[in-house]
Amino acid sequence: MKRTLPAFLLTAAVLLSGCSTETSSKSDPTTAGGPPTTSASPADSEGDLAARYRRAGGDPDVYGIKHAKNRNGVLTLTVWTRKKSGYGSGFDKFDRTLTSFLIGTGVSLDQGYVLNVYGPDGSRLHHYDTTMENTS
Repeated sequence: MKRTLPAFLLTAAVLLSGCSTETSSKSDPTTAGGPPTTSASPADSEGDLAARYRRAGGDPDVYGIKHAKNRNGVLTLTVWTRKKSGYGSGFDKFDRTLTSFLIGTGVSLDQGYVLNVYGPDGSRLHHYDTTMENTS
């Protein structure tokens, strides 16, 4: 029962929010001007987490996963993938698989999260914000 409620709340948050190219000032990791980008090379620990995710049945194209709170206390998830054009209509399944894996590793998603997915060239493919401010 304890695990059912968080899973239900997470599913509801996912269903009530959407993948968007819109960014809020509290979650945008970029500076003004130009397309959002990040390092195309995750740190070793981020690669290790991605390897565990792949072994658990996650997307084989993911080669880096990072989770941390930003300066405003918002949980940010950063994913590096070999996909060049993103997940398209398969994004919801990707998000569910990723968040289920992270919950299993002890990451709390109770307050929502911001997910940014970056392609192999460092360009941002997806920006997904499930924080309460963006789901109400």
